Amino acid sequence: MKRDYPKISSAPTLAHFTRASGKSSAIDNLIRILTDNEVRGASRMLQGGRRGVCLFDAPLTELGHLLTPRNRRRYEPFGVAVDKRYAFAMGARPVIYMPSAEAAGILGTDEMWRVVSIDMKRNPPVDWTFEREWRLLGDLPLKPALSVALVKSWRDVEEIYDRFDGKPPCAGVIPLEEIFGTP
Repeated sequence: MKRDYPKISSAPTLAHFTRASGKSSAIDNLIRILTDNEVRGASRMLQGGRRGVCLFDAPLTELGHLLTPRNRRRYEPFGVAVDKRYAFAMGARPVIYMPSAEAAGILGTDEMWRVVSIDMKRNPPVDWTFEREWRLLGDLPLKPALSVALVKSWRDVEEIYDRFDGKPPCAGVIPLEEIFGTP
């Protein structure tokens, strides 16, 4: 007997977004990622003092819901999308959404980097499940043939191509405004 499961959007890629930091703009940080062929892990959003890379499991057409102006402190429309199978092979996994105290009773401290805390008792609730986040402990090396750069506009596409003398180290550059309007 064949079962019909509900269609829930997923993507063949996982997306990582950067933001401005210190004296570097978001596009400068993206250019560093492309130059280094690596997304460096950070400890900013991870529990347990570990470093890792945070990624979204959402089709590009749905990323507009995450890249709203109210989220600009967390990420801007500049990043990379990588093949999900490649990221999985490198160790990326979906996060575990649960209260931190509950997770601490189940997981060792060295695994708390996998947890995104959720608190439905608060008003408003703390609920990040809409991000469908994946994480990879440490850094994510990029394979140019398995990654694309994500930028805000066609002007940014031109800047990426200019900075790499017409040959960016990725499979392409996608202007997100073209997909879902002005992010």
